[in-house]
Amino acid sequence: MNRRQSPTNAQASAEVARDEAEAARLEYWNRHVPWTFKGEDLSYDEKRRLRYSLQDYMHSTIAFDSYKSKLVLELGSGGGIDSAEFERYGADVISVDFTETGSRATQALLQSANLPANIVKSSALYLPFQGERFDCVYSFGVLHHIPEIKQALEETSRILKPHGEMICMLYNRESLLYSYSILWMHRSEGLNEEELVRKYSERAFGCPYTKAYTKQQVVELFGEHFDHVRAEVKYNVIDLPDKRKFKLNLPDKYELGWHIIVKARCR
Repeated sequence: MNRRQSPTNAQASAEVARDEAEAARLEYWNRHVPWTFKGEDLSYDEKRRLRYSLQDYMHSTIAFDSYKSKLVLELGSGGGIDSAEFERYGADVISVDFTETGSRATQALLQSANLPANIVKSSALYLPFQGERFDCVYSFGVLHHIPEIKQALEETSRILKPHGEMICMLYNRESLLYSYSILWMHRSEGLNEEELVRKYSERAFGCPYTKAYTKQQVVELFGEHFDHVRAEVKYNVIDLPDKRKFKLNLPDKYELGWHIIVKARCR
C-alpha cells in the first residue's frame, strides 16, 4: 500500500481542514459578536459610554476625529460601535463583517444612532472592493483571530489608496494579562500555550483561533506591506477569577498592556 498521499489528495485534505476551521470560526463569532451587549437592552448612548470608558485610551490613540470626509473601511465591525464613532466625526464608513449576526448588529446600532449604514458581509481574505479605494482601513481585535493574517494584510494593502492608513489592534503576547490571566491562572489545566490563549482570550470560552504577538513581531509583520509602521502598547488590565479587565495603574512606557495599536501607511 502506498502510504504517501498524492499531491492532489494532500491538497484536498488541506482544503477540507481549512474549510472546517473557517466553519468553526464562523459558528463561534456568529454566536459571540463583540460589543453587542446581548440581552442587556442598552441604548446606543449607553453602549457607547461603556465602550469608551472601559477602553478609555481609544479617542486619543485612534483619533476618530481625524477622518472627516475620508472613506474608512472597518474590517470586522462586530457590534458597530466604532463604525458609528468614525461617522459621528464625519467619516464615510463601509462596515465589513464576515458573520450574519455581526452584519445585522452593525446595521441595528447605526440605525439606532441615526447614522448611515453601509454594510458588507465578507471575509477579510477576499474583500469585494476595487484596488486603491479607501483612505483608511480600521480593524480592532479581528486579525489575531485569522490564521491567514498575511493574506488579510495583503488584501488590506490592495484596497488602500497610496499612502492610505491602516489602523489595527492585536493582542500583546508580552502583556500581564497574557502571562498572568491566561498562562499562570490556568497552568494546572494541562493545556499548551496555544490552547490556553484560544480558550481564554475572549469573554466566551473556546475561541477557535487566537494568536498574540510581540510588538517586534507586529512591526515585522506589517512591514511586509506597509511603511512607517508604528506600534503602541495600551490597555493595562488583567482578568481576575471573578472580574474581567481589571485596570492596573501602570504607565504605558512599560508596555505591559493587552492591546498593541498599529498604525501604518500603504506603500
